[in-house]
Amino acid sequence: MKKALGPASLLVLTLLASPALAQMGGGGMWNGPGDMMSNGSESLIVPAGVRGDGKNGTFFVTDLWIRSQGNGTATLAFHPADAATADPAVTATVALSQPVTFLPDLLSAQLGLTKAFGNVRISATVPIAAVARVYNQSGAGAYGLAFMGMPQRMSLTAMPMTGTWPDRQFEMSMLGLLPQPGARVNATVVNTTATTVTGTLDVLDADGSAPAGTGPKSWPFRIAGYSSTQVDDVLADVASRFPSGGAGLQLRVRLDRGAGGMVMAYAVVNDNLTNDGYVVMGSMMNSGLGMGSGSGMGM
Repeated sequence: MKKALGPASLLVLTLLASPALAQMGGGGMWNGPGDMMSNGSESLIVPAGVRGDGKNGTFFVTDLWIRSQGNGTATLAFHPADAATADPAVTATVALSQPVTFLPDLLSAQLGLTKAFGNVRISATVPIAAVARVYNQSGAGAYGLAFMGMPQRMSLTAMPMTGTWPDRQFEMSMLGLLPQPGARVNATVVNTTATTVTGTLDVLDADGSAPAGTGPKSWPFRIAGYSSTQVDDVLADVASRFPSGGAGLQLRVRLDRGAGGMVMAYAVVNDNLTNDGYVVMGSMMNSGLGMGSGSGMGM
């Protein structure tokens, strides 16, 4: 794989819609947890599919669980990180003959990949939900991360070229980060559509301003359809100006105004001593509409 992973590689979320409901993928208000099951005509995005070397002699693999409503088939398409096109590197079709289908070591057993880093798009003939686990396979025990496959509709879209809208309706935030030297933070942005997306990943201080330090604080990105890009050690040499220190830092993802396509985003915070990690989901901070979007599980 292209990049060192720490004890995992990362996750998250949010969505398309009319400009007034930029988060809702064309839907209405949510009354409770969001439905993470595809409707049978859309894809699920598993934003981290990993098989390869991590830091400190680790080797990571990915297991996948698919829950289906009825029997059918699922097509798995693997899209490498930083790919040049929207074409998958490899695809495979699996039978869904029972309510839960378990696919251990997915990238090797189903997709024939020895080492790879990217994401998996799942299309099925029946409604499905999915959970993936990325974990260290070597040594006496195992550790890693688990997260949910997300429907494509739950992705961040860009602010329209015309009209006036609050920025928060069209941005995603990642909080709960820990800085060096105790931890390292890797951040990933995933394109959930076939259209190339452009935007920016920014590091912000607790008050939303630029933080202190000599490290980079902004990373423009251009991601081909269904691909992804990862920024390793995104908080290196960056410090907060507030008493909370680096723990007050946050990440923000925005698409360029009027840009096509949609994205999900997530971060993984890795302990530099134990390599233990946890996932920070990208979430909408749209207090104006009273909505938010985000789902996933740490591991």
